Amino acid sequence: MLKKTQDILKKFQREHEVFVDAQDAKSYWMITARPPKKGQEVHHTHRVKQYISGRDQEGNVLILVNPEINSNFIVEQWGAMETFDDFVEKALDRVLEDMEEYDQGLAEGCEPSCG
Repeated sequence: MLKKTQDILKKFQREHEVFVDAQDAKSYWMITARPPKKGQEVHHTHRVKQYISGRDQEGNVLILVNPEINSNFIVEQWGAMETFDDFVEKALDRVLEDMEEYDQGLAEGCEPSCG
């Protein structure tokens, strides 16, 4: 991971109050995002998402919704990503989109497994 990307991750975490873990493994890339909990409602406690892809995945990204609770996932096509740094940039954009949808009530706070 480039120093520039490390700095982008730190800045993103500070500005958006989102914990982001980035892993550049040999066979895959993974971003785990944990947006802050809001309020005391149970529906605001499970907001973990993981974005997984890799150099040989032709832009396909596996998105795990609440991976600590259930096995729900979706697959998206994000276009060409030659490097881990390209993936990080696109994943952070997606994290912001997800947060905006959640804040506007367009996305669920937690999936059906939430009690």
